[in-house]
Amino acid sequence: MAAGKKRKSNILIIIILIIAVGAVLAYLALSGTGGLLGGTPTSNQPEPTATPNIDLVDIVIASQSIQRGTLITSDMVTTIKYPRSQMAEGVFYGSIDEVVGQKAKYDIEPTVPLTLSMVMAEEGGSLASFDIPDGMTAISIPVSPETSVSFAPQKGDHVMVVGCMLLTDLDTDYQTRLPNNTNTTYSPLDINSISEEVLKAIVTSKGKTNALSVDPITAGSLNYFGRYELDESTNAFIYVSASEAQRPRLVCQTIIQDAAILKVGMFSGDVASQPVAAATATPGAAEPTPMVGTSYADYEGSVTLILTPQDTLILNYLLLSGTKLSLALRSAGDAGVIVTDPVTLQYVMDQKNIISPMKLPYNVEPRVDNLVYPGFNDYILVQP
Repeated sequence: MAAGKKRKSNILIIIILIIAVGAVLAYLALSGTGGLLGGTPTSNQPEPTATPNIDLVDIVIASQSIQRGTLITSDMVTTIKYPRSQMAEGVFYGSIDEVVGQKAKYDIEPTVPLTLSMVMAEEGGSLASFDIPDGMTAISIPVSPETSVSFAPQKGDHVMVVGCMLLTDLDTDYQTRLPNNTNTTYSPLDINSISEEVLKAIVTSKGKTNALSVDPITAGSLNYFGRYELDESTNAFIYVSASEAQRPRLVCQTIIQDAAILKVGMFSGDVASQPVAAATATPGAAEPTPMVGTSYADYEGSVTLILTPQDTLILNYLLLSGTKLSLALRSAGDAGVIVTDPVTLQYVMDQKNIISPMKLPYNVEPRVDNLVYPGFNDYILVQP
């Protein structure tokens, strides 16, 4: 009986000790002084450092997308704080009033800080000049769907410029087209024996009055220069002169190998309401017919190319000389050098194995002097 009571007393003491130890451990864990349960002694914790005082200034950023050439208004921009130590002098704008009324040189995305190089004054020149690399120039040439790959090339494309011209032979002294006109001159003795009627006939030839004055030494007849040839049928020499004026000879060659397109059509939008003429005029018409409903903003009759200054002069000369220019669109990313041969009638005949047709005792009817492709209506059968 006594042993049982003693055992219960021991159990009670053990329980009390466990509760006491648990209370101590809980106190140490909560106070952080015991180093238990991941806690560290208070004496080992570093003291918090004070936050440094950073000098901040305002800079202007875009609050929305701003398209190139847009006049900036106050609702398009806002300000944010920026460390003064990281801001380069004279780069950013510090006030919204400084950028309001300026014109964006480039497309500006939202949250992008505005710098002095990104905007310009409203009257500060053209935006197109910023797209021309240093040392290069821009020149515009007239185009049509037939000479510009049906208006496929756009800004940023690269094209090859082809030129075709007509060449004729000239007298180097007179700088006139050959063959020259010839005049027969007479000595004073011969002119005295010629009657007045014959003299007038000599001075006037083919309905045109001879520019030579009626002078005994220089009076004569006006004829085209010719040559003597042996007539095989009569075995006699005959004098042959040209039946028509000299025919010019066509030659085509690459003028510009690689030119970047700066713009298709007009740059300025201030004249968008003004009408423009058609890109190609009707053959035989004195002036091109205006295109109703077309404005300068929609006009595609010109292409502006970026060229070297020397190529700009060459292209300008060819335009004034009447050379026909056309564009050939280059492949995207192709920057290789293009080498071409000048193309003449003889070159085409040789390269494409074209022969001159034989002279036959028969031909098609009706006579064909000009090549014209039949129109669509020519293929439609008119039913009764």
